[in-house]
Amino acid sequence: MEISDKNRIREYFTDSTVDDEYIVAAMYLDDNNGCDLKEVASEHWTKSPSTEVDLQHILNRIHFHINTTADKRPVISRILTAYYRFAAILLIPLLIGGIYVMQQNSNRNTTYAEIRASEGSRVQFTLPDGSVGFLNGGSKLKYPVNFSGNRNVSLIGEGYFEVVKDKKHPFTVLTKFADIRVFGTKFDVCAYESDQEIYTTLEEGSVRVFNKTGMTYSMLDPGIQNVISKSTGKMLNIPVNTDLYTSWKDDMLKVDNSTFVEVVKKMERWYGVKINLDKNLKYSENYTFTVKTESLKELLQLLAITTPMSFKIDTDSVMIYPLKHRSMN
Repeated sequence: MEISDKNRIREYFTDSTVDDEYIVAAMYLDDNNGCDLKEVASEHWTKSPSTEVDLQHILNRIHFHINTTADKRPVISRILTAYYRFAAILLIPLLIGGIYVMQQNSNRNTTYAEIRASEGSRVQFTLPDGSVGFLNGGSKLKYPVNFSGNRNVSLIGEGYFEVVKDKKHPFTVLTKFADIRVFGTKFDVCAYESDQEIYTTLEEGSVRVFNKTGMTYSMLDPGIQNVISKSTGKMLNIPVNTDLYTSWKDDMLKVDNSTFVEVVKKMERWYGVKINLDKNLKYSENYTFTVKTESLKELLQLLAITTPMSFKIDTDSVMIYPLKHRSMN
């Protein structure tokens, strides 16, 4: 294609006449002009204001030209072919670009709120759709101030949710390794970054868990807990006493047949402290108890009844030793 022909098409985009349309149509009929036409169309797209593309104007001109040449049957076929090529080259990129721009503008215009629960605390919250819940210590929840379309929230740590039913707008809890989608239900998600597993415990309703590592789905019924291994992506559903995993929202820490290491992890989050274990400490017992108003010191003293240990509390840290190493404080 000659440079003069390219310039004629560029002028056509900005100020065309009916005669120009015949000339441009003839250029589109030539298969050898494909690359040059794409180049000019791309230039026009780049210069066009992406949020104000007048696609209807282009279509109206196509219809006008077809109607004014209705009696020229041999020419019509060629003209239609030309405009189909024109649509494929110009309209589709415009539409794709327009959708992308709208999505970007939408993302930029969305305002997010964030709720944090400091170590050792429990925080209650209400979301824009009326759904309510709680955050456990050391957790963070991020959500859009105004829900539009799907109701998506991002969670780091542990959260309990009571979701308002809305079949047209699913509610999804997004975590790094798993997404949990519901329409209206009560459930707990435990997704601390330092843990090796993600736990989803369902109290009421139904949820669908999407395992991002294993790329698999699992539907849960009430009384079922879904466990996902971060390292292997393996997913397992097991029946549980849900109260053991949700009672924290009612300011009760329940432990049932848990190992000492598991108990220590729960105590750290419950009291907001760092617990260090002496390498010589021996523990083999499993523990079952409920903490309501007991202080950290009181709970450590209770553990010392069955575990040969002593401890030292220093502000926000605890050191636990073998019993013969140091006396209790």
